Formats: sequence, structure tokens, C-alpha cells
Amino acid sequence: MDTITTKEGLTVSRVYKDTLFRRLFGDERHKANAMSLYNALGGSCNDPDELTYTTIEGVIYMGRKNDVSFLVDGELMLWEHQSTVNPNMPLRGLIHLAQLYNKHLDLYGMSVYSSRRLTLPAPHYYVFYAGPTEVEDRFELRLSQLFAEGAGEPCAEVVATVINVNEGHNPEILDACEALAGYAHFVSLARAFARTYARSEAVDLAVRKCISEGVLADFFIENRAEVVDLFLTEWDEEKYRDLLRREAEEDGYAAGEAEGRKEGRKEGLKEGLKEGLKEGRKEGLKDGRDEVRAEFLQKAADQVREGNLSAEDAARIFGFSQQEITALLSN
Repeated sequence: MDTITTKEGLTVSRVYKDTLFRRLFGDERHKANAMSLYNALGGSCNDPDELTYTTIEGVIYMGRKNDVSFLVDGELMLWEHQSTVNPNMPLRGLIHLAQLYNKHLDLYGMSVYSSRRLTLPAPHYYVFYAGPTEVEDRFELRLSQLFAEGAGEPCAEVVATVINVNEGHNPEILDACEALAGYAHFVSLARAFARTYARSEAVDLAVRKCISEGVLADFFIENRAEVVDLFLTEWDEEKYRDLLRREAEEDGYAAGEAEGRKEGRKEGLKEGLKEGLKEGRKEGLKDGRDEVRAEFLQKAADQVREGNLSAEDAARIFGFSQQEITALLSN
């Protein structure tokens, strides 16, 4: 078990375990569910045993195990389940697909250094969204959307197709896959009960309601002891994300404030130096002018003292008043 402690002193458990979605579609015992969803997405498979799971068990994402990946009919399917919209999923997909292809090469004794052209299963990356925020029925997230602007034509692209699986969305997919429709109904019930009851009780009530309605009844009866824990893992992910987001905002504000002070001091020093130089030049010029003026005034007084010029002529020639020259002569 791993835990994190927030700034508020709250300890959040991060037990790396399955989610309800992963149990429904990524478990060998429920391959028929995965086949049904694969077909609902446009595939064509009549035998669940044609699916070969390739899920990398050691991969952990946001405090939970990776969802589902499998090979079927020359395709590599990667399915992720999310309860929040994450624009960075294509990057997640790129990393995960690279791991899956590496596993595929090892499994079939293939080498990237071979002089022969390799034949690889075509990747298809789906993200199934079942969160509380309203989003479109279906949309794409692209890796290229994460690249810096003006960086030129990218050499790689990953497309994550996001499917909204909440009740009332994508009816053609839900109608074609009983397991997904049952999952969507269960999520809707759990969220509705959670407005009144504690989360664990809300999930238990949703399980009992589904059993009474005949929705995934066999699955819920068989796994009732685990379902509450499995689904709370998905909800804990939301809580964990919120905690990280809140702490990141606080850290960002503090870092921004500190950086602002630093930049402010730097700009202040720069402006101060600029103003200081400006004032220094002004004072230097004034001092220089005063020194030259005093020097010429002394020359004018010397010409009068030596009898070479009258005070009136010296004032006119050197540009001073007779009073200034007379005052210097009297000192």
C-alpha cells in the first residue's frame, strides 16, 4: 500500500487495485463483455477466445491499475476508463502503446533491427468517460494538440477517441453492449444515491438496485463483496485528482508569487539603474558645466584684473554679468 499526505494533513490511501470497469471488461472470466464492446465499436468477432489480453499488469496510472488492452483480428485495442476529462491522454496512450508493442515483439520473437518489414497489429485507443461533467458523446484528443506552437510538422500522432458512456449518451453503443449499458446504469444510480448517502452505502444500494432490476445481476451477485471497493477506487481517483489539482494550484500560486517578487526586484533594479544613470548623467553634466563656467568666469575676472578688458567688455565677451565678475574680483 502507498499513501500520500496532503498539506492539510489528510492521508489518502493509494491501493493499486482493479476498478469495476477493468473487472467487467479486462478479466478473462468476462471476455464476452470485451467482445461485445469491441463489436459495438465496429469490430467483428464471434468467439471471445479470439481475444488475447495484453494488459500490462505492472502499469499503474493515477493510483490504479491500467485498464484493458487486447489483440484481436490484427488489431491492438487499448481501452482506458476515466471519470474526469484529461487532455493529456494521448501522451499516456503513446507511452502505453510503446510498452505494448515492446511486449508484442518479445512475445513473438520479433526485432526492430530485422531487415525484414515487421507486421504489427493496428492500434485503436479508446477512452471511456463516465464522469459527472457534461461532455460531447464522442470526440478526439490528439497528441499533436500538446505540441508547442510553431514547432513544425510532427513525426508522430496518437488519437484518443473519447466515448461518453453515461446514460443518455451514445445509445447505439450502449444498446449493442449489455455490459456497458449495465455499467452506465450502475454509475448513474451510485451517483444519485451519493447525494443522500455516504459513498460506500450509495454504491451498495446501487448494487442491490441493479440486482433487483436484473441489470448485470449475475455479475453483481457473484462480485457483490468486491464491487463496492472496486467502484470506490474509481471515485477515489477523482478525490486524488482533486487533491493534486488543489495542491498544484497552491504551489503554483506560491511559486508565481515568489517568481513575481524575484522578477519585480530584477525589474526594479533595472529601472533603478536606468533612472540612476539618467540622474547621474544629469548631475555629471551639471557639475561639468559648473566647472567650465567657473573656469571661464575666473578667466574673465583675470582679464579685468590685468587691465586687458573692462568689466563691461569681459561680461560681453565671456557671457557673464558685470556683477558676477565684480564679485569674484572682490574676493
